[in-house]
Amino acid sequence: MAKYKVKTAAVIDNNPVGSTIELPKATAENLFAKGYVDIIEEVKPKVKPKRKAPAKKKATKATANKKTATKKKAETKAKK
Repeated sequence: MAKYKVKTAAVIDNNPVGSTIELPKATAENLFAKGYVDIIEEVKPKVKPKRKAPAKKKATKATANKKTATKKKAETKAKK
């Protein structure tokens, strides 16, 4: 939804005359047509940064030992 930055020429949403506020496009255009606001500029939406993939964890000694233990078990079963 597009938004506009406007300068009020009347009290709008409890904002005093002459204040700068942001309004949705439809509201801003409607109030501009009636002469209650002056459109200053269109507010561009902020670009959200993309999330980075989490870093891969290094293998710890415990996980390395589990891998070798299962290999040894498999070898001993194969020998029998």
